[in-house]
Amino acid sequence: MTAVDIVPEKVEKINRWESPIQDDYIEKFLEEHEARGLDLNATTDAASAYADADFVIIAAPTNYDPQKNFFDTSAVESVIELVLRSSATAMMVIKSTIPVDCTRRVREKFGTDRILFSPEFLRESKALYDNLYPSRIIIGCDSGSREKAETFARLIQEGAEKPDVDTLFMDFTEAEAVKLFANTYLALRVSFFNELDTYAEVKGLNTRKYAWIRGSGPITIIHLSDTAATASRRTPSSCWPIMLTFPKT
Repeated sequence: MTAVDIVPEKVEKINRWESPIQDDYIEKFLEEHEARGLDLNATTDAASAYADADFVIIAAPTNYDPQKNFFDTSAVESVIELVLRSSATAMMVIKSTIPVDCTRRVREKFGTDRILFSPEFLRESKALYDNLYPSRIIIGCDSGSREKAETFARLIQEGAEKPDVDTLFMDFTEAEAVKLFANTYLALRVSFFNELDTYAEVKGLNTRKYAWIRGSGPITIIHLSDTAATASRRTPSSCWPIMLTFPKT
């Protein structure tokens, strides 16, 4: 496996078996690379890496500008363009958060059927753990790319330590919507938790305790913590992509 990055310092760290980000699980894995037999190297030479690849996982940044009402997927498209120039066979799998219908659009734009979409559901500082123990695997594909999608899903399953991971294959737009709705749902939960936290502070309650909320069904345990407050700052960016897909009224 080859990791590609435009930042030389990150590449150098990976090649020294050092984690370029704060993630305890990644740090532990890299320290144990000999015992685990890890086959990993990093490079800034993207074209060479793509030339020999069977699959290229695209995890480029995307940003939404609420002032311009524009979702910037140029980084993703730049990778697609370079992969197409570098390889005639590599299947691309977009992992970046993108708007609904983006996969179909870029397939048409670049005239290729070698693009899949597979959303990731990762927590901050828990990226490797959540890949090793995924809650589910979702692959967006069509009938023509289903075989490649199944091959990619098997690779994820083989790399996971969690057995029998639920795996779903669906249309591109459905897979994109799953990711955006999951982000939005999380943002709503975080906002709700923070309102409880604010109420607790105003009333002088202990926010380190568990809050028990009884609904029409079973009792749900909600833990109020600083994590919720931190995540709330990302709420708008989680909601904007799905809002962009609704028609103006």
